[in-house]
Amino acid sequence: MWGQAPTPGQRPSPKRDDQEVSLLGRLLKQPQPGKRQNRRQQAEAALPYVALAVAALSVVKVVLGKRDQAQKSQKATKRPTALWKNARAAHQQHIFDDWDLLTDEQRQELTKQLEAVDLAHVNAIFERSNQPASEATASPVEDVDITKLSELSTSSELDYIRTGLELILKDQVAVVLLAGGQGTRLGSNDPKGCYDIGLPSSRSLFQLHAERIKRLQHVAALHDAKGRKPSARPLIKWYIMTSSATDAATRAYFEQKKNFGLDKSQVMFFQQGTLPCLTAEGKVIMASGHSLATAPDGNGGVFTALKRSGMLKDMASKGVVCVDCVSVDNALVRPADPLFLGLCHQHEAECGSRVLARLHARERVGVFARRNDRLQVIEYSELDADDASSSDPSTGLLRYNWSNVCMHYFSVAFLERIATSLQDSMVHHLAHKSIPSKDGPVRGVKLEQFIFDPFPHARAQVLLEVARDEQFAPVKNAPGSASDSPDTACAALLDLHTRWVRAAGGTVKLEGNRQPSVVEVAPLVSYAGEGLQKLCQDRTLRQPFDVFLQGTVGAELVSRRASLEGADRGPSSSPQRALGSQHRRSGLCTLLP
Repeated sequence: MWGQAPTPGQRPSPKRDDQEVSLLGRLLKQPQPGKRQNRRQQAEAALPYVALAVAALSVVKVVLGKRDQAQKSQKATKRPTALWKNARAAHQQHIFDDWDLLTDEQRQELTKQLEAVDLAHVNAIFERSNQPASEATASPVEDVDITKLSELSTSSELDYIRTGLELILKDQVAVVLLAGGQGTRLGSNDPKGCYDIGLPSSRSLFQLHAERIKRLQHVAALHDAKGRKPSARPLIKWYIMTSSATDAATRAYFEQKKNFGLDKSQVMFFQQGTLPCLTAEGKVIMASGHSLATAPDGNGGVFTALKRSGMLKDMASKGVVCVDCVSVDNALVRPADPLFLGLCHQHEAECGSRVLARLHARERVGVFARRNDRLQVIEYSELDADDASSSDPSTGLLRYNWSNVCMHYFSVAFLERIATSLQDSMVHHLAHKSIPSKDGPVRGVKLEQFIFDPFPHARAQVLLEVARDEQFAPVKNAPGSASDSPDTACAALLDLHTRWVRAAGGTVKLEGNRQPSVVEVAPLVSYAGEGLQKLCQDRTLRQPFDVFLQGTVGAELVSRRASLEGADRGPSSSPQRALGSQHRRSGLCTLLP
């Protein structure tokens, strides 16, 4: 009974919550003991009832607390309906395995990431990309497919350059720079474009690209193909593809450098896409309980990224008709090369590529070939050993000789078509890698596209062979590496500039006979060796960093160069020791007649 104290070891019978809550009040209403009992007896008699009341209140508190916690938990752990439904439909519901263990902030992160991923599309990509490769055999590119710069007549070269400059003057040219990578291999966590390869001027890769664009605008304005002076300076639009890892740092770097003197309106940034990493069975790999393991979708992701970001629409609105697409880590590349643009435009090409002859049979590069009568790039791994090393008896050159080095022309119309009609049918490449996951590194696949994947869909293509020592110096390996390092790229650039100076009538003889005897020419001063005769003829340059060749002095100083200290006269030379003397013409053909 409620009015009796429980015997030792006896547990009170369970009652409803309201009974337990009012227990103490009921206990206080128990009959008062007789007057004969002393206070000590009264206290001893009340102790069991007080203990029972305290115990009852504790039980109530625990019960109510659990009920509230259950209600909150039920509300908090409810999965986002649409996302959960999509995951189940794609058989990827394991993504939510840790949902109940996540904090509110972690759930928000996972929700935000899933809202940006079409799991059904990812499944379709994986399924398409797992299909057996085409059985069509490849054949070497024929000579008729290649335009060789070394074999162009002077008149043809000038004609192509004029066409390219006309496109620039009409504001119809854009450059797309692939700049999503970090300098991790170079020992830097900054965007690779911020890297200083060791030039005397300490110019970064981004600065080399920017100043070449600025110089080319100046050349186009001064040397209109029809000899007229344009009313406004032309602008080459510059679209820079970053990644989630480099976007903020790249934008901050350009702001700090004031866009290297380019108009703010002509420099635009957009981000490369990412895709989830998958197991061999096609299941999404979880980097943690609240995040998917993802990876960039390859340089071929540039097509969908241009459309998704609105950059293609921006190009169309600004009248751009053609694009030169290059990589940030090529220290010698000539963005928007007028000769290349003019060649592609005159041949009504939808895409084009500057190509190099392979160094040797073991060089691991993609090569151009024909398959199904279409020009395309095939990976080195797709060639068997005999094909990779076989030579043409008539020329002595490798049969598969023309390497892809990521210097491409695209018409804007072709970019639009690729980004729309082919987006849902393009096959991705499965790159098998070790993927960090919540359970440690696991074997998985990254879904990647290559920039040359759409080439077979082009109605017309152009391949232009260029000189390796003039247009290709990649920066991919760590400093000190034997090839493709900052050191080799820096040496190649200084060697090219020194040849320009000597072709323009100058002599390079460093103080103390330092070796190598080389000099740097700022891109602001010369894009391709042009315009150096007045600065270099009959001069001996004593320093790798010569103020006249850095674009840091005005024209008034050039006229007084003979009076400068250290301006050492060299032997007299002919007034036109031009780059064409050994068919290293271009130099924009010494600025056109």
